[in-house]
Amino acid sequence: MLSAYWRYFLYVTEHKLNVFIECWHEGLYLQGILHDLTKFCPHEFFPYAIKFYSDRKDEVTELRWKKAWLHHQNHNKHHWEYWIVNRNTKEALPMPQKYTIEMVCDWRSFTRKWGRRVKDSIWQKA
Repeated sequence: MLSAYWRYFLYVTEHKLNVFIECWHEGLYLQGILHDLTKFCPHEFFPYAIKFYSDRKDEVTELRWKKAWLHHQNHNKHHWEYWIVNRNTKEALPMPQKYTIEMVCDWRSFTRKWGRRVKDSIWQKA
């Protein structure tokens, strides 16, 4: 299991670096540094590591990960879900531009990792 934790740690570290680079280009220096810090908290770190980097594929693992993902969305302002007031009425607060930009930087970080491109047209509409 230690291998799963180590591999996930390396993944998050690489992701944070890629987001930092994208945020740096946009002038969001502090957000680039602080991005996804909750992924290192135990209630996020362990469920993510076990789900994505171990062989455990049971219902308990899935439920723990879903709780961790919900926690992540609700504690990180660059996720649009953070701004939802009422899911039933689809009421949401306006997402401040700096978090919208960070969200796009997050998406662009995956281009650095996986080679997919986030279109500039999406960014310009944000």
